[in-house]
Amino acid sequence: MKRVILGAIAPAALLFLTSPALANTWLKTGGAAKTPAGHHHYCQRGGRHCGGQKAYAPMKMTSKMWSRLKSVNAQVNRAIKPATDMQTRGVEEHWEIPKSRGDCEDYSLLKRSKLLRAGFKPSQLSLAKVRQRNGQAHVVLVARTNEGDFALDNLTNNVRLVSKTGHRFLAMQSATNASHWVSVRGYSKKPLN
Repeated sequence: MKRVILGAIAPAALLFLTSPALANTWLKTGGAAKTPAGHHHYCQRGGRHCGGQKAYAPMKMTSKMWSRLKSVNAQVNRAIKPATDMQTRGVEEHWEIPKSRGDCEDYSLLKRSKLLRAGFKPSQLSLAKVRQRNGQAHVVLVARTNEGDFALDNLTNNVRLVSKTGHRFLAMQSATNASHWVSVRGYSKKPLN
């Protein structure tokens, strides 16, 4: 009898432990921030992750969307080999959707492209500048959902709430114009749109 009960409880516990809704956290944004030079040049070259867009409410998190976030993050992390812009283009900073090699912002652009095709709206997916614990600058993709803001990061296959990444979030793309960036002023326990 104990095995039957434990057998029924174990899957429920696993679902609870992997559920995104353990402690909802959203990024709190402020005023205009400086657009990263690499993103500015990417937009000038006609990059498709730029320009005005309608601001939608956060994506309703379903088990299907949660699985999609996790699978896209892991698939792109496996498919793209890490390489600096100097190695791939011979320049310090160059943002592009990668084919086989790239750095953090390139991974993020590819993940954003795949999630847009999966049904996310542009305003629900923002590139974000962060500072890692070691002080290095880094870029991640933030998926804004009704369960919280989640970071998709090329440094881990785990999709995490922004407050659980260990990164300090500095700025992110505006929900109404992907060419503009806004400052990040901490976290909120309520969704901000």
